[in-house]
Amino acid sequence: MGRAPGRMEFSCSLPVLRDRAARHPYQHMFDLARVAEASGFSTVTIGHHHFMAENLSDPLTVLAAVAARTDSVRLGTGIFQLPLHDPLRVAEQVATVDELSGGRVTLGVGLGWWPTEYEAHGARFSERGARMDEALEVLRLVWSEERASFDGRFTRFPEVTVQPRPVQVPHPPLWVAGVDDRAVRRAARLGDAWIAGPVQSLATVRSCLAVYRDECARLARPAAWALRRYAWVGADGDRVQDVLPRYVESLLAHWRESVEDLAERSLFERIDAGEMVPPAEIAADRLVWGTPDQAVAQIERYRAGTGCTHLHVAFGAGLPADAGGPSGLGDAGEVAEMMRLFGSEVIPAFA
Repeated sequence: MGRAPGRMEFSCSLPVLRDRAARHPYQHMFDLARVAEASGFSTVTIGHHHFMAENLSDPLTVLAAVAARTDSVRLGTGIFQLPLHDPLRVAEQVATVDELSGGRVTLGVGLGWWPTEYEAHGARFSERGARMDEALEVLRLVWSEERASFDGRFTRFPEVTVQPRPVQVPHPPLWVAGVDDRAVRRAARLGDAWIAGPVQSLATVRSCLAVYRDECARLARPAAWALRRYAWVGADGDRVQDVLPRYVESLLAHWRESVEDLAERSLFERIDAGEMVPPAEIAADRLVWGTPDQAVAQIERYRAGTGCTHLHVAFGAGLPADAGGPSGLGDAGEVAEMMRLFGSEVIPAFA
């Protein structure tokens, strides 16, 4: 295998794998966190949704448990739906996990796409952008300053000092997701980095990236960002090819729930009109898949097209919210195998 020029950072998702009948229901997730740490991933992340059986309604509690079972890998949310929750309480929770982990937490946040979650938490879906802006402002304030007060549209509190104080100075990194221009500009203005979604085509990512970089330049802020991609890799290329159609089909069902941009709507219009869009065509612009050599080539293509230096992969992830089973096609053993293979054959190509 050839070596691609230039160093890159790699992070990955922890799939939600729970065995409610077991004494330790989250053991598979804990084991995978340790595999990711040993395989060279810089960060492991956990997602966040309410009222969905195979998602986590409280990822910060699970991250605290992961923190106690790992040593060096960073711990992140990908993504946490910040506008649904009291930012002052979130500030305390994240600071606690930061203390437990010795300063290894990154809070990745996003708006979400399901109005029911907002309605159930007493918030208006139409106000999610304004809520996000204010919540990010609150987090930065109370993590950076003691004896802080706030009087905003959605959040008000007298002079307080959040305890514990975060280990990281000035505060845990805030990564902001989104593909709408407003969300991308919010990431530049109020975040420490932008997270590009896994659903979007490379063309859409480039369009958002142009907005993000322009806004960062205007604000004289660094334009840090990470590209998210779903992934399926294996040493046996024929087996990956066999899995790909079923994997892409499951991803499309999930993407219908959260599609936002014109390129993805156009893809679904083609499919709904009866066109047989080949799975490989869909995967080519949106996934990392195939053998390690194929994965290296795909990542290099993404990097050449965007300048990306941080890739976040989710192995086997992406089933629709109502699938009723694990949040992906791979079981714990398959995901662990993909992590190890990626760590031994792909990450070193970009070291």
